[in-house]
Amino acid sequence: MRGEFLGVQTLLMAEVFEPLFEFIEENDIKVEDLWLDILQSALPRPVPPVAPTYQSYNDDGELHLPEDLEARATYETASERHQAKLETYMDASTDDGLARDYIHNFFDDAPSEHAIVEILEKSFKPFDDAGSDQLSNAYFVAVQTFIEKFSLRYDVRRPSFNHRMSIYPTLPGLFTKMLRDLRISSAQDAALAELMAAFEETIRDLHDERSPRRMKQCIAAQFNLLEAMLSQHPNILAYNADMENRIPQGRRANTFGAMCDKAGVWPHNKVREAAKAIYGFASDYPGIRHGGNPASQLREVDMRDLLSISVILTGLSPYLSPSMDPEKIYLD
Repeated sequence: MRGEFLGVQTLLMAEVFEPLFEFIEENDIKVEDLWLDILQSALPRPVPPVAPTYQSYNDDGELHLPEDLEARATYETASERHQAKLETYMDASTDDGLARDYIHNFFDDAPSEHAIVEILEKSFKPFDDAGSDQLSNAYFVAVQTFIEKFSLRYDVRRPSFNHRMSIYPTLPGLFTKMLRDLRISSAQDAALAELMAAFEETIRDLHDERSPRRMKQCIAAQFNLLEAMLSQHPNILAYNADMENRIPQGRRANTFGAMCDKAGVWPHNKVREAAKAIYGFASDYPGIRHGGNPASQLREVDMRDLLSISVILTGLSPYLSPSMDPEKIYLD
């Protein structure tokens, strides 16, 4: 369970919407074309694909570059799919039964987490318009119950003045998404994927032996991952390329601390210094990244340190990887 609607979205019709229509019948609430109202109020109209910009035409005004021909073919295929989706949407917009089927299919193939959340939020108004407080309250409770039943990491708030019902991600939900996005981001590069797998393996190894040695291995493996990730940041790549092209060559940024200084991603110097300080701990503490300085060790590392430092390092990852999108981490 990821704590998100994606993964359980196929159950939304059976768990949320269909019981509400049974509630309508049982309470003899008079409604007409409610599925149509939900479709028109809450579901997005299919968006056409964006036409490509071509690089070159020949003397006859025709495309000739392979990449342009491929882009046109891809666009034409996407346009055909869009036209089919649009026709289905238009048909559903004229019939209550077809609207129900369209909503069902949309949930089954939902394009994103954000799309599901928006539909659930916007669906409150059709229920409120159809049955006033009695029906809208039943809808609110149904969504809230669904979230609690499947341990989804969201809070639901009732509508206030001029606002619709809102579904907010919780702090555990944000952290879970950030960690998942870190995994997805790492998978795009073979070297990063290997380091991510090594880090996760050290976490699994703790199951059998939660010793200081293995906890140090976990911290070191996560630092290896983040250091490699930062080394691929465009700002660091550009800085190091500039140093190599100088005559004489300049000094490249190739340690975590040096790269933090050159990354240009921090909102304040204190945030940058905090990241460097954690790196300093890992380098100075005996047995994590190096032999370290035994005199600096105040006590042996334990589970407190593993949990706290892992959370801190994961929290730094959106600074270090440009492929992680904070907006999508918040809600997508």
